[in-house]
Amino acid sequence: MFLRGLFTLLPLAVTFYLLFWLISSLDSLVKQIILLFTDFYIPGMGFILALVIIFTVGVLASNFLGRWFIKISELILSRVPIVKNIYGSISDIQKTFTNNPKKRFTKVVLIDYPLKGTKSMGFIASDEVLLNDDKRVSVFVPTTPNPTNGFLLFLNKEDIILLDIPVDTAIKMIVSMGTYQPERLTP
Repeated sequence: MFLRGLFTLLPLAVTFYLLFWLISSLDSLVKQIILLFTDFYIPGMGFILALVIIFTVGVLASNFLGRWFIKISELILSRVPIVKNIYGSISDIQKTFTNNPKKRFTKVVLIDYPLKGTKSMGFIASDEVLLNDDKRVSVFVPTTPNPTNGFLLFLNKEDIILLDIPVDTAIKMIVSMGTYQPERLTP
């Protein structure tokens, strides 16, 4: 019973801890900036100011002048050694998930991987990839329990079985290492 209670409370406790850590980190980071300009500080004021700054940057990035400023900043950062590698990688990942919703994973598939006869779950990354003048489908096969790692495979369309489940359900299955299962996996 103790373990059941522990495992029931664990996700809730970790969630609240991560939220507390995020709020505390933002608050303490911005607190230092506030204390440079004034002696007045209320706990939590740094977090609220950080949210205001993030919102303001979002508003500015949505207009012509803001986009121009971002483009100039990226041009400068792309020329600074080491920074260009870190910023470029993070920026590429961010653009993958925010710029073009049509390029996100939209379909869940089963494929023979790593051996013929064994099935692995994957996501279609692109419907048409030319590989030596041969049309292929790129499939990302994530590892469990961390779905951000995995393998990118280029397969023939006939080697793919489409599954009739949402992407978020498939991700839950992967993160839970297969312990979470939908009622039915149907092609």
